[in-house]
Amino acid sequence: MIRTVLLGVTLAHLGFFAHADLPALKNSPVEQVEQLGGRAFLKKGKISEIILIDKDVPNGFFSQLGDLRELTDLSLENCRIQADHIIPISTLPKLEWLNLYRTPLGEQGVNLLSKSKSIALLPIGKAGVTDRGLENLTKMSQLTYLGLRGNPVTDKGARHLSKLSNLQGLYLGETNVTDRTIAEIAHLSRLQKLWLHDLPISDEAVSHLAKLTELKEVHIYATNISAQGARTLQSSLPRCRVIHEIFPE
Repeated sequence: MIRTVLLGVTLAHLGFFAHADLPALKNSPVEQVEQLGGRAFLKKGKISEIILIDKDVPNGFFSQLGDLRELTDLSLENCRIQADHIIPISTLPKLEWLNLYRTPLGEQGVNLLSKSKSIALLPIGKAGVTDRGLENLTKMSQLTYLGLRGNPVTDKGARHLSKLSNLQGLYLGETNVTDRTIAEIAHLSRLQKLWLHDLPISDEAVSHLAKLTELKEVHIYATNISAQGARTLQSSLPRCRVIHEIFPE
């Protein structure tokens, strides 16, 4: 399955499964999804992907969700859900991608989510994740992508990120972390893509970022990293695309 999560996009554009004939699935989550204006996709006759965006998701949907043992991709972007709705999500055995961008989780929701053993790709930007919530999320050692854009996390919570040794993509833009966090994540040797825009980080972060030799792309615009600091980083990581200005002169 082709994944595009490390490009920082959501599920809305993914249509790689054929949309199958659905009459036999009447009164199933497929029918509910379509009534809500969402999309459901099948693979080999099993529901494998569900997309719901900007919806109030009814309890009935979640009551049947736990039966979808072949579900690998679930998008609930900007949806209104309750904390206990996370329980059937966290128990899905094959769920790999869960998009909860702009879907408020609350501390209880984050704690329940951290119990998943299958989710590898987790965009949860602007979902109200706190330092305590981030500490719980680092129990998910299987994560390869974690999107935290716009959450009120600080260095206190972000110091736990070093436990996620399998991360290949990390989105920290628009959070409250500083150079101290950059020193911590410099130990994540598998990182390939990193978003650090709109942060109060400085040239002090450059030496730490230079240790991430697998980086292919790093976003450091709207920070206190100077043009010289960006050039130094680019020289240290010649195979990495260092994005320091969105609209360079």
